[in-house]
Amino acid sequence: MSANSDISEADLQATADDRFDQPNRRGRPGRLPPDHSAVITRRITALAVGLGLVMAVGKFWLWGETGSVGILASLVHSALDMFGAVASFIAVRFAARKPNADYRFGFGKAESFSAVFQVCLIVLGAAHLLQEVFGHIGHSHPVTQSGPAIMVLCIFIALTLWLIIAQSWAVRATGSIAVRGDRAHYMADLLANIFVIIGIAVASYTPFAWADALVGGLMALWLLFTAFQIGRLAWGQLMDRELNPDERRTIERLAMADTQVRAVTELRTRAAGPHLHIQMRLDLDETLTLSQTHDLILATEKRIMDAFPAADVLIYPHPAGCGHNHGNVRFQTPLPR
Repeated sequence: MSANSDISEADLQATADDRFDQPNRRGRPGRLPPDHSAVITRRITALAVGLGLVMAVGKFWLWGETGSVGILASLVHSALDMFGAVASFIAVRFAARKPNADYRFGFGKAESFSAVFQVCLIVLGAAHLLQEVFGHIGHSHPVTQSGPAIMVLCIFIALTLWLIIAQSWAVRATGSIAVRGDRAHYMADLLANIFVIIGIAVASYTPFAWADALVGGLMALWLLFTAFQIGRLAWGQLMDRELNPDERRTIERLAMADTQVRAVTELRTRAAGPHLHIQMRLDLDETLTLSQTHDLILATEKRIMDAFPAADVLIYPHPAGCGHNHGNVRFQTPLPR
């Protein structure tokens, strides 16, 4: 970095270190080296599969004992959690593979396809639940074994809360959309268990036996809302949506740390699973030699990759003041005013 830099080394180190401390930077891809990110996502998805299997089996037994529509709703949700977790378990391992000659941008978008699969599972599950609810309207029956059922569901709530805390840490560290989708599943399952307990208690200890079916209907609507949230995240990555403005400003600030950089233009960013792809044009003093320009570009790449270790950075220099723009005009963005 140039001695004339207007940002100190300490400032740059703080920029790299605060990626886990500032709330608006949590859960962003590219902040960890790919190998470190892969270790975290592999472990957390394996944990999610195991817990999903335990809860699905437990709720199947509860449903047989109680006949509760609310527990059936929660059972379907847990089964979806398990299948979604299996999809994430596979996707994060595939996404962590190194790029090859055929896939030069890597396999990171496998996580987004996993999220799309989860959305399909959720929508199908919600449709099944609504069908069950409509079939029970006007045919409500008291829930049996409500006391033991509530106790078991409380245990499931504690286990789910523990998993969500672990998943939140993993999302904060890696920005994984697959883990984020899993967390949305289990967060909905946590609320499902709470609502089911309320429904069982009301249906068992009050005259309002229809409350159990009402809870099932509410959970079906919550599943559809969860599908929308996960689908929106997956759509953003599959369609190469830009990083959020805070991340882009961080990249621009790191590129402009050397005062020989006059401007950063044509900045393009996209996320693919745990990876980032960043390209930009640097406007430089036209008196710089080719060797000086090369050294400046290398220093800029290093600053950015120190803050985004999983980023693939492509920079091309451009003489400041030259009005010519490169590339297809269709993809060029107007210069900031």
